[in-house]
Amino acid sequence: MKKEEAIDGLERAGQTINELYAKAWATALYPTQYGWGPSIASMGAIPLLSVASIGQMVSAAIVDQVPADVFDRLSNIARPREP
Repeated sequence: MKKEEAIDGLERAGQTINELYAKAWATALYPTQYGWGPSIASMGAIPLLSVASIGQMVSAAIVDQVPADVFDRLSNIARPREP
């Protein structure tokens, strides 16, 4: 895996978390529109999505600080050595 691929994956994960977070808030704030069951479930999901968002931000910050050659070395560990 290249560093750019890791960064892109983390950005996509962040966007997905943000979309889910927005949907959870919309559902939680309008129980008459979405129903009380989904509204209460969304209220429970909001803290979990907040933790996921923090985890994604920390992971992105760490990946950003790791040199690209570390990713190359880690990718080569699983490859068999050539004789």
